[in-house]
Amino acid sequence: MDNNKVTIEELQALIQSKDVRRIRELFDEYNIVDMSDLVEQLQIEDVLFVFKMLKKNVTAEIFSYLTYDKQEELIEAFTGPEIQSMLDNLYSDDIVDFMEEMPANVVKRVLQNAKPNQRAEINKLLNYREDSCGSIMNTNYITLKRYESVLESIQRLRKLKNIDRALGYAYITDSKRQLIGSLSLKQLLYAEDNELIEDIMDTDLIVVKTDDDQEKAAQLIRKYDISTIPVVNDEGKIAGAITYDDILDVMEEETTEDIHKMSAITPTDKPYLETGVFAMYKHRIVWLLVLMIGATFTGNILLIFEDHLKTVAYLSVFIPMLMDAAGNAGNQSSTMITRALALGEVHLTDMLKIWFKEIRVAFLCGLTMGIVNFFRVIIFMGMVDVQTSIVVSVTVMCTVMVAKLIGCTLPMVAEKLGFDPAVMAGPLITTLVDVVALLIYLGLASVFLL
Repeated sequence: MDNNKVTIEELQALIQSKDVRRIRELFDEYNIVDMSDLVEQLQIEDVLFVFKMLKKNVTAEIFSYLTYDKQEELIEAFTGPEIQSMLDNLYSDDIVDFMEEMPANVVKRVLQNAKPNQRAEINKLLNYREDSCGSIMNTNYITLKRYESVLESIQRLRKLKNIDRALGYAYITDSKRQLIGSLSLKQLLYAEDNELIEDIMDTDLIVVKTDDDQEKAAQLIRKYDISTIPVVNDEGKIAGAITYDDILDVMEEETTEDIHKMSAITPTDKPYLETGVFAMYKHRIVWLLVLMIGATFTGNILLIFEDHLKTVAYLSVFIPMLMDAAGNAGNQSSTMITRALALGEVHLTDMLKIWFKEIRVAFLCGLTMGIVNFFRVIIFMGMVDVQTSIVVSVTVMCTVMVAKLIGCTLPMVAEKLGFDPAVMAGPLITTLVDVVALLIYLGLASVFLL
């Protein structure tokens, strides 16, 4: 067998020969994520066989890495005790993560087989708004008592289970469970045995609330370079913690969602090859119809100026170039502002600063493009007179400036109104600035050329 990689064929051969010892060795020797990729490709009966051969905590970890479709198949195939065992070994945020994607009948079956305390915890987490910090937090966190010694705390931690998952911090609460401090486990290990927790804990807390958007947690973890951030409720009581691995998933989801929205596609959670044709059609057709209807305004403008276009036939030659230039300029600004908003680099209070900067950038870009366009028309399009070249070039300059201002303003307006700024980027910006470019161009042509 390849010392660096196990193939699906090799794993299937071991399953067929029921070589239990070697199967267990493989899952001990190789990275669990890589082995999960192989399990994903197995038939459901083979997955069940493998799961029966492995330790419960190992099967739970593999389960958390599988796709939602494979998880659903497994839940439907599991017996009641197997579901309960799986829940016992999964972290709370992983449970909620797959439960949110399951159909109602699967959710019902999971809850029916959960222990009463598990059921209450799962229901509580599922009630948090999707994409909120509460919906992705892990409730398996460590708490310490402020008046106990370092030695007492370490002795107590040794008796705990499930503290191996990126929980680099312990949290200190008062008698009302309100968060009053934090302490890294590294600090705890290096402290003197007789020191009190309250003397070494950090009281300068960085926290998020359960109802905060998950993007806020991502921004804070990135800004302060921390691996874990505590989550508190409105009363300041600790409710859970969000770890860096959860934030990596959040950042990937948010980036994918923004890319989809900026491309006029309704976001989907499923990988491309796992998304059905009809589902993909539904995600795309709505925005395509909206943008097609939006193009009606462009068509109406051309109809209004139809006589002008017939009088000076070559006016229409420049329309594609002007619309492309305006669309590209607007998309540049909207993409920059949308990303800056997502990263927390700009806020609504920075609107005047953004306008001032974009006006200067737009002027320089528009002036440069106008000058280059003038000489382009003169050199390569000899049939066009100088006056028309000037009108087209001035139009380029004006449309680029207006497009950039629209591009930077719409995402900020969306943010103010509570919409996702990414919706205002891409094709929507292009459709709007196309209308503006035509109005400016045909308006100037009517005044100076006809």
